Amino acid sequence: IEILAPIQVHADALDVSSTGIQLSLDGWLSTGTLCDLQITTHSGRVIFKRARVIWARRVGSDCVAGLQVMGSIVPPAMAE
Repeated sequence: IEILAPIQVHADALDVSSTGIQLSLDGWLSTGTLCDLQITTHSGRVIFKRARVIWARRVGSDCVAGLQVMGSIVPPAMAE
């Protein structure tokens, strides 16, 4: 998973459901933050979603966060 906004960073998906994602990243996401995500599925399909940070906590030097998927977004290259 690539977080495109509000920060640009790679995140590892720890758990994925139809409505949410738990991820781990080197950085910090505050509760309530809206994030634009680029997700590459196991089959190689790339999708773009907006999600809200529901919770976040430090685990070692990483941030582990639970995000609620809000819906799809237009890919950045197509938005221009």
